[in-house]
Order: sequence, then structure tokens, then C-alpha cells
Amino acid sequence: MIFRPVFHLALLGIIAVLGALFVFLSAKRATRRHVMDVLRRFLIVVTVIIMGAGPSIPGEAQEVTSTLEVYFVIDRTGSMAAEDWDGSKPRIDGVRNDISIMMNILTGSRFSIMSWDSRGHTDLPLTSDASAVISYMDSFDRELSSSSQGSSVNRPAQDLAKLLKKNKERHPQNVRALFVFSDGETSNQDHWTSAPSGNASDWDAVKEYIDGGLVLGYGTEEGGPMKVLRLGNSGSQSGGEPEYIHDSSKPDNPIAISKIDEAALKDVASRVGVDYVHSPDKSAIESHARSVLDKATTMAESRNLKDTYRYIIWPFALLLGALLAWEGATLALRAQQLRNSHAI
Repeated sequence: MIFRPVFHLALLGIIAVLGALFVFLSAKRATRRHVMDVLRRFLIVVTVIIMGAGPSIPGEAQEVTSTLEVYFVIDRTGSMAAEDWDGSKPRIDGVRNDISIMMNILTGSRFSIMSWDSRGHTDLPLTSDASAVISYMDSFDRELSSSSQGSSVNRPAQDLAKLLKKNKERHPQNVRALFVFSDGETSNQDHWTSAPSGNASDWDAVKEYIDGGLVLGYGTEEGGPMKVLRLGNSGSQSGGEPEYIHDSSKPDNPIAISKIDEAALKDVASRVGVDYVHSPDKSAIESHARSVLDKATTMAESRNLKDTYRYIIWPFALLLGALLAWEGATLALRAQQLRNSHAI
């Protein structure tokens, strides 16, 4: 038997104190003839306290539904336009490709998309509608070049930790997988006064809220150029020639080259407790996605049984009823005796 209080412990304490005071005053005024009155009232107080403490025994475990929550966290800073993924394709195309691979495996899950540029954004709250994820990714692109305020892989960590914590508190039985898509590049620190970069240690807080996942890296050590993105403009000059971002910090203002920072990405992976994969690597991505799904199934089976308890208050309620009936009968008898003796 265990106790699961029906009332707050403070209220039980107040009841115990008042009950003890009541019994003490009864005992102080009682004669030898009324010792049973004191004992009866003591038993009434003890019975009420035991009932309030909630005597219980374990019941049958109830099954609850567990779901795999998949969080896609995507870097959409300007460097993700660099043309060095799978040859000379933009890195952002690689993100679309890899998410498509995962979606084909992680069917039946709930998906959420968070992205970051100068700030973190929750673009798509948790949904089981896979078509919504696909539609969103079809139109997904990096930030406008004019809005760029530098890159930092640490920017989304704090907001992500808050989101994961909130969702875990709401549905603790669910399994959560995190997939981070980035080139890991850090740049344009002079803009960070208006766009906080975050710290690498911010990722440490994410680890306790996830059960698996993957960090995916995009780009090469040689790097690649980035097309300009403007409203209504896909990166071409008026003459039809591609327009690329230039590096004004160097002599002659050359075309800027963005390079992957795998050390930063591996550090993120280490901090959140998942593996790192350099894209493109379809077989590794598929393998990790299946591993997440298998792990989610195993963990869900262990989390899907919720302990229950059954209160056993009724025997004490019967005892309390009998004691109160005894108390009532005693008081009625004494009142009758007083009337018969003309004392009242």
C-alpha cells in the first residue's frame, strides 16, 4: 500500500493539528467515565487523516498513445545559397533533397520546421500532415541578401530548447528526434549587435529533450559562390547574367566564397548527442532515419504504459461512519438523560 494524498499536504497538516487540539481538550475535560469518548474522537481524527492521505494500491497499467515528433531545424542564412553541394548545386537544394529522403521513411510521424537567419523562427508547428511539410519545402529558400546579418550555427539553440521543453511537458510520452541542416559557417560578426549569435553551449540544453536525430553538413572546404536573392529576383542581373554576392572586405571586391565549417557542426552533434553526416550521403541518411524510427518504436513501447493506482478509502469510510454514528448516539443519549433529570 502507498499513499497518494487527496488533499494538499498543508491542508492535511492543518486537519491533524486541529484534530489533535480537539482530542486534547476532550481528554482534559473528561472523567474516567468518559475515557471512551476521548478514544472514539481520537479514532475519528486518525481515520479522517488516513482517508485524506489517500491509501492506494497499484492498479493495471493503462496504455497511452506515443508519437514520434520530428524537428527539422534549417539554416537559411545567405551562405546556404553557396553552389558546392553535390557538385555545383546550391546547398539549400541539398536540404530539400535530404528532407524528402527522411519524409519517405518517417511516415506517420509529426513534423515541425524551425529555421534561422538573423533570428530563429518556428515556420511549421507540429503537424501530422506530411503534405504540409512537402509544400513548405517546395517554396523554402534562404533569406534575402539585403536582410543578411551574418551566419551562426548557434542562433536557434535557445529557442529550440524552449520549444522542446514545452512540448515535452505537454506530451512526456512522445519520442523526439532532431535533424539540423547547416553549413556551420560563422561570418559577419560585425552585424551581431542586432542579431545575437548565441553560444555553442546553448546546444547543451537541447540534449535532455531529444531521443535521437542527426546533424547534416552542407558545402565543401573549397567553398562556393552565392547568388544574390532579391524580391522578385532569383539571382540574375538585368542582362540575364547570374549576380553573385561580393566580399567587400577584400581588395578588388571579389566574389565571396562560403566554406563549410565541419568542426562547428560536429561540435553541435556532440553537444546534443547525435551523429554527424556530410551531405550528400543518401545511404547514411536513410540508415539514420530508420534507426531513429526503430529507436522511437522501442522507446514508445516502454513509455506507453502509464502506472495507475486505485484508492482504497471505502473501508475507512465505513469505519468513520460507524464512529460518527457512535458519537451521535452518545450525544443523543446524554441529551435525553439531561432532559429526564430536568437539567435542561
